[in-house]
Amino acid sequence: MRTVGPPRPLRYLIFIPVSGILSLFIFYYIFKKLFPTQFPVFTSFSNIPVPSTMITIIYVDLFFVFLLLPYAIYSRKYSNYMLELKRQARSFLEIYPSVAASLPSVSQAILASVELVEPPLKDYLAAFGSLYKMTGDLEGSFLKIFSSSPRDVRLLLTSILTTARSGGRASDILNVTSRYAAELQRMEFYLKNRLQSYSSVIILGIAVYGFAVGMTIVMLEVLKKNATFGLTGVMTATINIPGILGIFFYSLLIVSATSGYIIAKVISDFAPRTSEYFIYLILIGTFTMIVALSLASHVVI
Repeated sequence: MRTVGPPRPLRYLIFIPVSGILSLFIFYYIFKKLFPTQFPVFTSFSNIPVPSTMITIIYVDLFFVFLLLPYAIYSRKYSNYMLELKRQARSFLEIYPSVAASLPSVSQAILASVELVEPPLKDYLAAFGSLYKMTGDLEGSFLKIFSSSPRDVRLLLTSILTTARSGGRASDILNVTSRYAAELQRMEFYLKNRLQSYSSVIILGIAVYGFAVGMTIVMLEVLKKNATFGLTGVMTATINIPGILGIFFYSLLIVSATSGYIIAKVISDFAPRTSEYFIYLILIGTFTMIVALSLASHVVI
């Protein structure tokens, strides 16, 4: 009997502390060589240590990226595996009624269906058919093999168990289930397309936020250098620009983590993918921040 189930997390998660430590030392060495006078630079803002230069912010970003990358890869593989299993289960129920009608037993129908589907469902069905053939326990074999599958996959495929106990109404049950699965797949496809547009809005919002942060820092630098631009009575010369930059960066991390969770939970239906979207969002936010700082600085100068 084949071993079935989603990707195992251990071989991915074991690299999280390793990749985090390696990124810390490797990029520290690289940045010290490239920017010996700028890195690392932290400052205190309301007694909170914050990164005070873009070089330090980039370093912190890269540290988060390499620290979370193994888990992000695992969560993406796991999510894609489960989504593919759901899609194949619904497609399988469209062809299974005709296969079951042409064969005398459930085990023969299941094993015959194996060649009509692709992994990962193919592995589940092969293991299920083989175990049922050996034990003769249809329900026990199903529960054992499909215990690691998503709940809606199990609910759909329990129609196989139902037909085995239904006598002459098996084809009717399978046909109803098949139509339900097809309609469910169409509705989910439509819903996912709608939700994808919402995720684009969130990503754009992070990009705009990063750009706004960059523009704000440049304007603060202008006010600090030219006190006449400021309001009367405002001591612009005392503005802690590095501290403000660091606080803005911390807020970017918080907003990116929150937005990443929303995208992962609502669109991917798998909250652990937050790490993957968090990586995307902090890189996008930092990139637009750098672009804004670069463009605005040249204009001001």
